[in-house]
Amino acid sequence: MVHTRTVLLAAVVALGLGGAACKKGDDAKKTDDKTAPGGGSAVVVAGDKPTVAPSGMTDANASDLALLPVDSEMVIGLNFAQLQTSALWKQFSPKLMEKIGSNLADFKALCGFDPMDSFKSMAMGMKNLGGGGTPDGAIVVHGPDKAKMMACFDKSKADAAKKGTEMSVDGDVVLVKNKDGTTAAFTFVNDSTMVGVIGAKGTRDGVMEAAKGASALKSSATFVDMYSKINTSDSLWMLINGNSPALAKAGAMGVKPKAVFGSLNVTDGLTMDVRIRMGTPDEAKSFVSMAQGQIGNPQVKQMFDALDVTNDANDARISVKMSAAKLQALVGMVGGMMGGMIGGGGAGGSMGGP
Repeated sequence: MVHTRTVLLAAVVALGLGGAACKKGDDAKKTDDKTAPGGGSAVVVAGDKPTVAPSGMTDANASDLALLPVDSEMVIGLNFAQLQTSALWKQFSPKLMEKIGSNLADFKALCGFDPMDSFKSMAMGMKNLGGGGTPDGAIVVHGPDKAKMMACFDKSKADAAKKGTEMSVDGDVVLVKNKDGTTAAFTFVNDSTMVGVIGAKGTRDGVMEAAKGASALKSSATFVDMYSKINTSDSLWMLINGNSPALAKAGAMGVKPKAVFGSLNVTDGLTMDVRIRMGTPDEAKSFVSMAQGQIGNPQVKQMFDALDVTNDANDARISVKMSAAKLQALVGMVGGMMGGMIGGGGAGGSMGGP
């Protein structure tokens, strides 16, 4: 038996969001579905007025940029096809799969296939994440087989109803209403690109509107500038608006970024290139000076093969390189600290939990 959320979970490879954004049909025909995720956001920073963005955005992700909501606070892209080829993924994926193992098993039993086998890439543009309310936005997923997925959604309607979720299939559009009132709608723009929206526009009209690509993130010159500095062919890339609740803790620490953006790549090791955009070059220099004082600590240095913080105009740029061995050591250390905190009973005891 598969709950509707399980179906959605598998559809976006357990990323926990039951909906998607879209892609123009004519773009899909031209690219032969080789596009990876794309996205943008109201990473249009405070005070930025959309203008005609520079032309020349020709990377594999760019054709999706207009399909995600222009008011997104967070944009994330996942290059799953690349990630699956990495040695680190092959090492760590069994543990990750354990987390969603029962969901995938249920999905396979009902639908007769493993969605992980076809998943290539995804992008999402969301707001109200990180404590900002009910998640709202769009996702585009490349790889799922339309015929198989639509048949699976149709099969899952009865099970969804038992769990209090309404699911209906209206032509090529799947509509979902959870018992808490939240909605999602998604469809396919070609045989292997699933798109849709969740939240306020999680309706048939909402997803069909999204499919027209009217969001036009590429109209923001600020977004285009940041996007041009990201290696979007990496395993994971993201842009986060400085006003997002996800960065609220940064403000509490005295850092008030306009945006955070960059990428992480996983191969036989890990590399990361992240920029923190500040209000002025002087603010960026101040942040870099503070950070360089921290990373100069020998105990910090030994954890990385390379760790550098530099400034570039308004951006503080953080570059990291780690071997598999050092990454494992860091994961073990963090896991041990978390275990100690939980085992100590401080938070659990005070909350009166089991």
